[in-house]
Order: sequence, then C-alpha cells, then structure tokens
Amino acid sequence: MKKNAVLPLALAGIASLTLASTASAHDIPDRYGYLGGHVSQYWFEKNEMGPNGYDEVTLPGLQAGLRFHPNWSFQAWWERNQAHTRQTGDKSYISNLLGSVRYHFNDTSVLGFEPYAGIAAGQLRFDHGRSAKDDTETVAGFEFGAQARIARHFILDVGARPVWTEWNDRIEGEIYAGLNIVFGATSKPVAPVEPAVLDDDNDGVPNELDQCPNTPAGVAVDEKGCPLDSDGDGVPDYLDRCPDTPAGALVDEHGCQQYLEQDIRETLYVEFELDKAEIRQEFIGELNTLADWMKKYPNAQVTLEGHTDSTGRVAYNQTLSERRAESVKNTLVSSFNVDPSRITTSGRGPSQPIADNKTAEGRAQNRRVEVVIKATKREALFENN
Repeated sequence: MKKNAVLPLALAGIASLTLASTASAHDIPDRYGYLGGHVSQYWFEKNEMGPNGYDEVTLPGLQAGLRFHPNWSFQAWWERNQAHTRQTGDKSYISNLLGSVRYHFNDTSVLGFEPYAGIAAGQLRFDHGRSAKDDTETVAGFEFGAQARIARHFILDVGARPVWTEWNDRIEGEIYAGLNIVFGATSKPVAPVEPAVLDDDNDGVPNELDQCPNTPAGVAVDEKGCPLDSDGDGVPDYLDRCPDTPAGALVDEHGCQQYLEQDIRETLYVEFELDKAEIRQEFIGELNTLADWMKKYPNAQVTLEGHTDSTGRVAYNQTLSERRAESVKNTLVSSFNVDPSRITTSGRGPSQPIADNKTAEGRAQNRRVEVVIKATKREALFENN
C-alpha cells in the first residue's frame, strides 16, 4: 500500500477506539437484516490523478445488508457527494457503489465491539457535468471494522477500507461510520451458566457431599468422598499393608491382623438348670461377646470346658458337663456362624467348683462353661514389621 493510503487506516483506528469508549454495547444477534446510513472520508492518490486531481471527499450514503450466519454477512453500499479539483476548482460528483462480504468474529469483544474483516468490490464514478465525459472505474479492496449494538434495534458500525482502483493502478482508501436499523433478529439461546462446583481435595466428590474433605491427592474414594477400604478393617486401602484381613479381625494402624500374645481364660456365665444342658435364652448375650472375640482373632482356637455342681453321681456329671460344652459350641456355630473347626470341647464334671455346693446359689454358679482362647504364633506378614 502506498504511503498516502496509511492515513485513512490510522484515522479509522482512532475513530473506532473513540466510539468504543462511549458506546453501550449489547450482544449482536446471530442473524438479522438491516438498513442504515453512513458517512465516510475518502482519500485519493493525488500523485496518480495528476496535478488537477482530487485530495479527499466526504461521502454520505446508504447501506443495506443481511447477516445470514453467525460469522458471515453481505452488504450493499452506496455513497455520493460533490468534490472540486485542487487547482481549477472544477466541480464533479463522486459516487461509490460497492458490495462486500464480511467475516464476523462473533465470539470476540474489543472494548465492547465485535470485530470483522471482509472483501469489497464495485465502481467509483466521476460525474463531471455537461462540460466533460463521465468516468467510471472498477475498485476492489479489504474492509476492517467493528460493530456494537447500542440499542435494541440499532447497531453502530465503524471501520476502514483500503482499495485498489483501476485507473493508473492507484491505492486509495476511506474510513467510515454507519448506523444500521436491525430487523428480523434471531439469536441462538445461550445455555445457562452452571454454578461452579467446589471440590477442595479434587477427589471428584463436591464439598457439600464430601464426608472426608481432606483426602490425599490421587487416592480412590467412594461416593461419600472417603478413601476405599476394601477389607472393611477401618484402615483405607492406600495405607493398608494387609489388604485381605478377615472381616471383623482386630488390626493395627497398618491394617494388619493382631494376634493374642497369651491365652485368655474367661468364665462364660451361661448357667444351666439342674440336670439340663440347654442354654437359657437370657444368656445368649454372653455368647455374642465370645463370638466377637473370635472374629477379632480369627486364627485363635477356643476350648470350651463344661462344669457341673456336685449333685448326683460323678460319672453322670462328667457326661452332663460334656453335653453343656457341646451345647455352647452348637449355638456359636448355628447362631453366630463360627467355624466349628476352631472350637474344642471338654467336660470337667464337678471337679472344679467356683462356689460352695452346699447352697443353691453356689450350685447354680458351678453349672457353667469356662472359655479358654488360645494364643497363636504371630506370622511374619512383611519384613521389618
């Protein structure tokens, strides 16, 4: 582009920024038609038009267009005004008729304006009156500008147009400002903006549902935002060194099973009626406590020792004490799902009383079952534990 054509572009840029700073821009529709008026300042390449050529001219005019796509539009442009030659002052009427195709950057906003770029082509006409023959020449060039919707039905359009002209292969240009009246506007519905979901520990569970809000990064969690615990031992998988602990087993802070260090002997207060081996209903809770112990130490073996009071023959009481131990074992297996292979039974008869057999209360206490939970050798679960 020749040097004199730089001025229109510079002035167009200044005009765009000045108008942008004061315009109240609204969203421009995706599709619409328009009619409007404009005023432009056209600069001629005076060195190519001869010493009696034109310098510049202000051209008012009209325009109409159709934006048929969110990014594309077509515009027809006409403008006309009187101009005088530099030396002789001869009067002519200059008309400019153009058609242009524009690309709109509809997702971009510059100071509230939507920018566009396009190509234009048409005719520049010089009407010299009766004294001389009229001149017509082909023009083509580019458009650069920006638009803002300043009211419901009005769009402000400012820009610049450098053009090539046929006669003497000139490069000229103009800046313009137009006001368009919009009709038939349509826009694609804007999807509502979803509120931001806060998830401070980035585990995929929002804060409002996260019951474990400080989960370490990268740890797998459940729907509550808590670290997974596949074996249900209370130690999450990412800390669990023994991930297959039996259900209910007592574990340490590493999720590894704990073992009894020494035998435990407890009196199971399951009292029996005279000459009976059936467990009375009110003593079932005592067996529940024993079943819990066996779950905590799934490798421990249990010995059940049946006892009787001194009433009756010793041989009969021996058999009765064995039946009482077996009765407790059967209840543990059937009601608490204890593995029968872990339970050994024996009968002690009346040989180990814990109360005075001379009283009814003492004899009731002696009709009992003793529990011995055997300590098991702890296995080496991992090195340097």
